[in-house]
Parts: sequence; C-alpha cells; structure tokens
Amino acid sequence: MSLKDNIMARKGYWLRNGAILFFGLTLFFFAMLPKSQPNLHDNIEVAPLEETGSTTWPASITSEHCDVAHPGRPLIQYVLMIDAGSSGSRIHAYKFNYCKATPELESEVFEMLKPGLSAFGDNPLGAAKSLDPLLEIALKSVPEFLHKSTPIAVKATAGLRLLSEDGVKANRILEAVRHRLETVYPFPIIKEQGVAIMDGGDEGVYAWVTVNYLLSRINSIEKNSTVAIMDLGGASTQIVFEPRTVNGHSMAQGSHRVPMSFNGNNYVLFQHSYLGYGLFQANMAINNYVIEHPIENVENIDLSLGEYLHPCMPVDTRKNFKHGDKEVTLVGVSDNANQCRRVVEAIFHKEKACRLSPCSFNGVYQPTITTSFDSDIYAFSFIFDRITPFLAGSDVPIQDTTLQELEDLTTRVCVADEDEFKEFDSIAEAKFALGDVAEM
Repeated sequence: MSLKDNIMARKGYWLRNGAILFFGLTLFFFAMLPKSQPNLHDNIEVAPLEETGSTTWPASITSEHCDVAHPGRPLIQYVLMIDAGSSGSRIHAYKFNYCKATPELESEVFEMLKPGLSAFGDNPLGAAKSLDPLLEIALKSVPEFLHKSTPIAVKATAGLRLLSEDGVKANRILEAVRHRLETVYPFPIIKEQGVAIMDGGDEGVYAWVTVNYLLSRINSIEKNSTVAIMDLGGASTQIVFEPRTVNGHSMAQGSHRVPMSFNGNNYVLFQHSYLGYGLFQANMAINNYVIEHPIENVENIDLSLGEYLHPCMPVDTRKNFKHGDKEVTLVGVSDNANQCRRVVEAIFHKEKACRLSPCSFNGVYQPTITTSFDSDIYAFSFIFDRITPFLAGSDVPIQDTTLQELEDLTTRVCVADEDEFKEFDSIAEAKFALGDVAEM
C-alpha cells in the first residue's frame, strides 16, 4: 500500500500544513447550522445579510466565486480555529462563501508558534497570553465588520491531555484562555466545548472526514470506498479507517467503533488514539529505554560517567538528555539498524496481553488492516515532515513510496557514517531531523 500525501496541489496543501483536523471540525460546525439561519449559537451575532433594505456590506468584503449570496445566507462567513497541540499552537482563519446553500471554503490563513500550551503548566496566564500573536493575526485576517459574527474555538490535543492527568493544571490553562478570549478579543466563543481538550478519538475522526471530503469520497449520494488516515502528532498518533467485514465477522463492539452518517450514507469506522506514541513522547520513551537497558562493554562508553549507547542515533553523535533528575549523555553508534528496531519494538509492548483479538500493539484491539482494508492510506503531520527531507531528489514521488522503501531508507540512515551523511548537507530539513531526535 502506498503512503499518499497529495493528489493535487490544493489537497497536498491541506496535508502538509496540518489543517486537516480543524477543517473537519469546521465541516461539523456548518453541518450543525440550521437551514433557515446562518448562526450556530445565540452568543454569535448573525453576519448581516445582503438583501434589499438590509445592511450593505463594505465593498472590500467580496467572494471570488459570486457577487450575491444564496437567499437567507451571508455572502461571507469566517470561522477561527486554534489548534493547541503538544509542540505548538496554530491559528486557522477560514473564509467561506455562501454562493450556494452550503458553504464553500474560499481561503485559509495559517500560522503557528512554539511552544504549546502544555509548556506553561504552572503559568495559566502565560499560556493564555502565548496565543496573543495568533489572535492578532486573526484580527487582521477577518474584516472588522465581521469580528462579532466570527466564531472561534480553541481545541487542545494530546499535550494538554497528558497534562490533564494532573487534574488541575490543564483546567486552569483552559479557564485562563477562555477568560482572555472573552475579555480582550471580539470573537464569540463557540458555545459547546468552545475551549476544551479534544478527545483523541474525535481528533482522528475529524481528520478522516476532512481527507475523505477533500478526496470527494463522501461528498456524493453514491457511497464510495474511503481512505484510511494516520496522523502522527507530538504526543499521540491517530489511526482511523473503515474496515470491511472479514469472513462474515464485523468489527467488535467498543469505544473504538464509531458509526456515523455523512451526506445520507452510513459508515462504521475504527478509530484509536495512541496517547504517548506521538513523535516527541515516543522519542522520550526510546531514550529512557536505552538508559534503563544499557548496552555494556562497548569501547569508549563509560556508564559511570553517565554515557549511554543509543542505537537509534547517527554514529558518533552525542546528545544530552534529562532522565529523571539526572543529566546523561546519549552516544550514537553505527551499524545497528536491527538493534534500533528492537529498541523501538520494545516500547510498543507487542507482548502485552490481547484481551480482544486482533491487536495492533500495547494490547489495543484493531482489525488487521491488511485483511480488512484495501484502499489507500493517507499519512500526514510528522510522518510527512520526517520522511520527505530524505526523499528529496528521489525519482519516486513521495505518494508512491512503499513501506518496504521506507524500511530500506531507515536502514540506510541508521548505518550511515559521517561521509555518507554528507549527501544530506544540502538538505537543511533532513539534517534537522537527524539532529533533534534525542533532544525531546
């Protein structure tokens, strides 16, 4: 099966820029709108309608696709979504037109900043103020005429989900964010769960809706085959697909099973959010594993000095890492692709008891994708970010890259010596990817 990142420029844009989840949220936002009026909640002012005798819109607010709105609809509707992720926060300022009865996406403004809200665990006000640069972008992106009719939502993902285990810190951050939005900015907050931690399952389902919507798999009355999505974030990984019945057996009941309807068609999805298996959290787990299970009797490695061999780091590289309350040094070693693979497999706990079969890893039920699914897989976020630099200059388009080719690439990178790494000297992103893996 191929890992596809785009089929055309516009769709590739969505996959590259992380707008997938929040465009999906916006689709659901509009799906909830009453057909007779354009506002979602009573705390959101209705955008003025362009009808005879009503308020005239400023000439600067136009649509690229029509001059007159559908009856009973505003010409333009903006929606603001803030993605408060584990590695940073992002603003999505969507501009929709109502040339027809249903909204059409016309443009998007996207910006991001670091760090994420979870970095302010003991400073709720600092967390809230960290979003100010993004909200200033929103103020400039949305015409002032429409500020009070432009809803905003702040959705936190895995970073705050992990912090919420504290029970207090995450809630205080969310309360501070809500208070600042209500007292400093003009945008009305979406009434239900407008500032909240998103459930990992919802995160994946919204992404599935978006990708399949952009691919026109769920837009028509006719039911088409759908694609699977894999979303690698900083603290969690989501997988969602529509498994078919295998040997007369349908998917087992449970929270992983998500029945839904879209455009008159019914779907039963499998979803799971693997919390702790995002890029940065997994890197931390790998680093902790090599420290807790040290490789001994290696030349030039002195465990008494806090040095630990790391088979998943480039040869002879050295990185400092905080393990508990002590600083240690991780040292990369060459020719250990298989050893690195064993370390990675260890943190997946594939040996854990599988109470409901079949399981993927860590005892989690998942229909076997090779036998229950035969369509494409769309992989994005850090999967795209980490793989593409190493495929620069390849004759094979990234969307046609196979799993075997990715395994071969992993082996080549893992066993490369200093001279071989020179091929990446002109690719800044690849060098960054190689250099930061042990710092998280």
